[in-house]
Amino acid sequence: MPSSLRLKASMLACAAIAAATTTHAHQVWLENAAGQARLHFGEFNENLRETSPGRLDQFKGVPALEQRAGATAQRVAGQLAKDGFHYTVTGTPDTLFAAATYPLIDRSKRNLPTMHWQPAARWVAGLTQAVAPTAPLDLVPTGKPGEFKVVYKGAPLPKAKVQLAAPSGWTREAEAGEDGTVSFVTPWKGQYVAEVKHSDKTPGEVQGEKYGEASYVTTLTFVLAEGMASPALPAPPKAH
Repeated sequence: MPSSLRLKASMLACAAIAAATTTHAHQVWLENAAGQARLHFGEFNENLRETSPGRLDQFKGVPALEQRAGATAQRVAGQLAKDGFHYTVTGTPDTLFAAATYPLIDRSKRNLPTMHWQPAARWVAGLTQAVAPTAPLDLVPTGKPGEFKVVYKGAPLPKAKVQLAAPSGWTREAEAGEDGTVSFVTPWKGQYVAEVKHSDKTPGEVQGEKYGEASYVTTLTFVLAEGMASPALPAPPKAH
């Protein structure tokens, strides 16, 4: 192969690896106000929201939203918009949940197994009542002030690293105890987004496609009405 073609192939491979790495670093999170819920893709603490046309189009379809009020669950269809996936929520749900489907990530050029990346997001109306986990990797309030629980496949996940982003984008990390619980001080009013990640090297299959490793990232969004006034999020990063 001519050196120019080898260089071009190498550059394309590097670009693909960089794109996959950046995607893996991203998260999805839910926002809900006045009956309109939005699932964003990007990085909340940096005020980065991917758009369509663009990287938002890489997902396989529009994720369904599940809304729960007490024991009643309802699935809500959404639509792709410029800044995320939009949903119309009815009533006053206690919690909303959505899991986005992303194509399997081929990492063979780095001699790594194919990865199943599973981003998911939960929104809760408040922290005063416990919420039952329903996702493979879930992060839910326990009902105690500032306390959350990390659950993986129905069991507490000890030593999980949980990152909490304040309304200003300021972040802090804490490690879950043996019972999967973690606590944070939340002094500011406004929207917070907590995130937990977990990798499982057990091979599996999703939608007829096999993978060698699963990587989960789940966020929990909540809004506090009381507290100190918070600085605003940073200005969105400039588009490249």
